[in-house]
Amino acid sequence: EKIKKGWRSHIYAFYHGDVEIEYNAEGMLIYCFSCAARNCSHRVRRNQTTKDKQSTKLLRDHAVKCWGDENVRAAEKVASLTEARKLVKKHKSGGNQRLTDMFKANAVKDDADSFSHVPLTREQSRAWHVRWVSESLRPFRIAKDRAYRFLMKSGRPSAYVPSPSTIARDVKTLFEKTRDRLKDRFERTPTCITLVTDAWTSPNHRPFVAVSGHWEEDGVRVNCLLDFVEVPKVRHTLIHLPFLTAFAVARWSKPCRGARAGRGRLWDRGEDHECRRRQCNRERHYGYRPPNDA
Repeated sequence: EKIKKGWRSHIYAFYHGDVEIEYNAEGMLIYCFSCAARNCSHRVRRNQTTKDKQSTKLLRDHAVKCWGDENVRAAEKVASLTEARKLVKKHKSGGNQRLTDMFKANAVKDDADSFSHVPLTREQSRAWHVRWVSESLRPFRIAKDRAYRFLMKSGRPSAYVPSPSTIARDVKTLFEKTRDRLKDRFERTPTCITLVTDAWTSPNHRPFVAVSGHWEEDGVRVNCLLDFVEVPKVRHTLIHLPFLTAFAVARWSKPCRGARAGRGRLWDRGEDHECRRRQCNRERHYGYRPPNDA
């Protein structure tokens, strides 16, 4: 029973809880796991005198053959081994519901918070601070807030908290790396990339323009915000939208080999400006085809 407490893999749910103990001809200790399927009498033997005595590979291989890969994968998302065993037992007792559906209904939600007992390294702390200030729109100076530092260092005075300048530098570095990866992604995209611009004025009378890209990859539509800028003058914003879009294209496209400017073609798919002024919707669509350097 003491050894069983260390078995936490969900694969054990597909086997009976009572494990048989045997010894082979050489006197080696063998654990025998009996499959819990109704019409299966197969037993998986695991040698306990080798270095991989805790390996579950043989158990998983037979479970996939007997129960199916879909059930095995679904069982891994259940909260605990005990809960998975209860569901298997309930299914064997005459449940009409598919075992896979039972596992999925009791699976742990993807957005559930999970935490580790291991403290974060300096690199991990910097990465999480960048993600926090970016997703939650927090100012960089919050890292020097007295209450925040008290919460972070209480019980662990040696915990590393990056400075505001470090966070700002990391945000800039991460943005540049992400932009380079998107550039490579655009170059590999065989389809046309549709650019969408939208201009509006915030409640505090500041005009903004956003540029987003939309394309298709493996039959799935991909949406990505490329640029978000504040416009100094709002009087001719609609007229200047093509220039702002061209600026975004220049930022997010790689220079072509051969250095001939303008190889990335940009054409206006919207209507004329007079027609646009008569519409409440200020959204314009542009098509951008990545340059082919072949």
